[in-house]
Amino acid sequence: MAPEAQLEWEARAARPAAAAAFGSALVTFASTFIVRLLISERPDNAREVTEAIDRNPDAFYVAAGIQGVGTLLTVGALYYLFRVVKFRRPELPTFALPLLVGGGVLLVVTGFLAAADQIDNAREFLASGRRTESRAEDLLRERSEVTIGLGSGATLASAIALVYLSLNALRAGVLSRFMGILGIVIGAVYVLGSLLPLGGPGIIQTFWLGALGVLFLGRWPGGRGPAWETGEAIEWPSAARRREEHSQEMAGSLSTSDPRDPEPAAEDEAGGDEQHPVSRKRKKRKRR
Repeated sequence: MAPEAQLEWEARAARPAAAAAFGSALVTFASTFIVRLLISERPDNAREVTEAIDRNPDAFYVAAGIQGVGTLLTVGALYYLFRVVKFRRPELPTFALPLLVGGGVLLVVTGFLAAADQIDNAREFLASGRRTESRAEDLLRERSEVTIGLGSGATLASAIALVYLSLNALRAGVLSRFMGILGIVIGAVYVLGSLLPLGGPGIIQTFWLGALGVLFLGRWPGGRGPAWETGEAIEWPSAARRREEHSQEMAGSLSTSDPRDPEPAAEDEAGGDEQHPVSRKRKKRKRR
């Protein structure tokens, strides 16, 4: 694709991509409260949670669906970022895209399977056995082997895709150093076994997704890096470099527009003795 066509596509797709990032951030932030809102109660301990799940199991499927929407919105926003980075830096591995999309889809499936596991475990807790707090906690954490396998694979795929994408976006100048490193950290947290899936809750991820939306719209404080305007891989200027460039521009404008600048050369060439009457009088006295 020619640079002009690529930049035109980026401008056209920026609003939908930003909407996906903002929507994902909103769902990510709200997902921790969705279950409690749907079941209209606030369980204080694991036993009460299991009882709430058994009374209103559909709420947990709805919550899984909402979180799944957040995951797919995240994938949509990162797909836009992938195309922006890939054009400027062909070194970005192509396999990052199927990992990103496939991992997101598997996370959605895992969310529904995890909800089903919770519902089955809650019914088991109430149907038989001792109703102790420790047993309720164990059953709430318990997952089937299929759920664990799919969840681990989905999390690993999403983490690898996010790390590669953030690293190459940083090197291409599409993301600032702060945003690039933050994306790598989020991906590393997945690899280290965090319970935060790609579309799951997390204050850091919520901030990062919201910041991506602002970046896509071109409303980044201080302006985006030059790579966004040129379509080429150009390092994102640091804050110190921006201040230095601004200072140089101010100094240049002052030097070209200062009305107090003297013009001695013009005066000397044009004037001679006529510009200095005192000197002319002294010369006359010497002749006398």
